[in-house]
Amino acid sequence: MAILPEFIRQTPPVTRYLIFGTLLTTLAVNFGYLSELKIFFNWKLFLFKGEYWRAITTFLYIGPLGLESILYLSFLLRFMSMLEESSPPPQTKNFLKTLGIICGSLLVTSYFFLMPFAATYFSFSMLYIWSWKHPLYRVSILGLFDVKAPYVPWVLVLLRWFRSGTFPLLDLISALIGHVYFFFNDFATI
Repeated sequence: MAILPEFIRQTPPVTRYLIFGTLLTTLAVNFGYLSELKIFFNWKLFLFKGEYWRAITTFLYIGPLGLESILYLSFLLRFMSMLEESSPPPQTKNFLKTLGIICGSLLVTSYFFLMPFAATYFSFSMLYIWSWKHPLYRVSILGLFDVKAPYVPWVLVLLRWFRSGTFPLLDLISALIGHVYFFFNDFATI
């Protein structure tokens, strides 16, 4: 049982709380303690009804329990930990700034596109940023083939497109958000 304390100790703080919040929210919805209707993001409820928690819970619910949600959590843990650890000092403050910008951009995007739950799009934006900050890494896709990190988001877009049969526009918008953030944060001098 020493695995859990070791995991908690080794995971960076922001990632640890994000994983815990995501796991708690997802389990609460899946076991009927919380309703999706109470946590999805809606601009009218957010602005006019004062339901401000929706701006946070939209990033904490990953859908029904299953293989996809387990993969999401493992991606989130692996890539977010590496991003948080590679943030410039002070790490927590800079990483929280990154999260705030990405989440804010996705909330603005949700005004124009139907996006009641943004956790997967948030994860995709963060994965995109990670992939360009760690371009030499190779990632195994479903154990079938290895891909260099900058190509991972595009492979996942293609897999989602083939699996669902619909064009993954919101994934591409999430990648664009990640790209714009990465460009202005790492290359542009403002």
